[in-house]
Amino acid sequence: MSKLDLRTFELRARSIYPESSVRRKEIVLRKYEEFLKDRGLKPGVESLNLWVDELVRMGYRASTVRAYAYDVLSYFEIMMLDVDERKLKLLKKRLPPLEAPKVDYLTDEEVAKLITSTPSPVRKLIYSIMYSYARRLAEVLSLTWRDINMEEGTITFKILKKRGEDSATYELEPWIKQMILKYRKFLGKEKLFEITKRAVEIAFKKDCMRAGIEPKGRNLRPHILRHSRITSLREKGVPLDVVSKYLARHSRFDTTVQYYFGASEEIVGKIPKAGDILKVS
Repeated sequence: MSKLDLRTFELRARSIYPESSVRRKEIVLRKYEEFLKDRGLKPGVESLNLWVDELVRMGYRASTVRAYAYDVLSYFEIMMLDVDERKLKLLKKRLPPLEAPKVDYLTDEEVAKLITSTPSPVRKLIYSIMYSYARRLAEVLSLTWRDINMEEGTITFKILKKRGEDSATYELEPWIKQMILKYRKFLGKEKLFEITKRAVEIAFKKDCMRAGIEPKGRNLRPHILRHSRITSLREKGVPLDVVSKYLARHSRFDTTVQYYFGASEEIVGKIPKAGDILKVS
């Protein structure tokens, strides 16, 4: 029997899902029901497999195919249909993988143009630090003079985490040190930057336009500098685990600590310096 019991499904689903989710699932289930009717099939993993193949052939996006499949599976579960667990596992494995999210980034040449053409010494330094250490804007704006150790040549950031704060210390690249000394009179007394995040975000697009950087479908916001540095290092062959754990700090803190015990100075020392890549001053 190809007809689904959508009325009973709706009554049961309302106690589990938000109203909007129930409505979306009903729309998907009607599509599935029509497929069953056209093919003379009955609800089940076998027919869902065939429907998934049909959706892929029709050019549906992987994320849509997966969402549709799981909406139908929620019907099977709520209506307590007898499902072969082995076949169900095979179905889930063969669902099309999700497309990797598109990451916007600037080329090395574009970053160099942005930094050299930005008229504001403060923003020029902010962009340079964000790119060099692949840091977020908020992390750079929170820098204080205590985080800069000119004698030892280090810079320390408060790394923003979902569960509290962490810190990371890096070598103070010579060109960044020179810029700090050069623009000292434009910087704050305690915090390096007495400027709001919103002000930098608004100015960033204008600075990109000034540098001749066109959007080309990219979201031109300061965070793109973090993506740009990571992308640049990956293109230059720096191992992903080094980029992720040492510079980008994507991993959990405990994982990062374990990594540092095994990371030699030789590996870290081979990370190309931003100043050497951009050749700006």
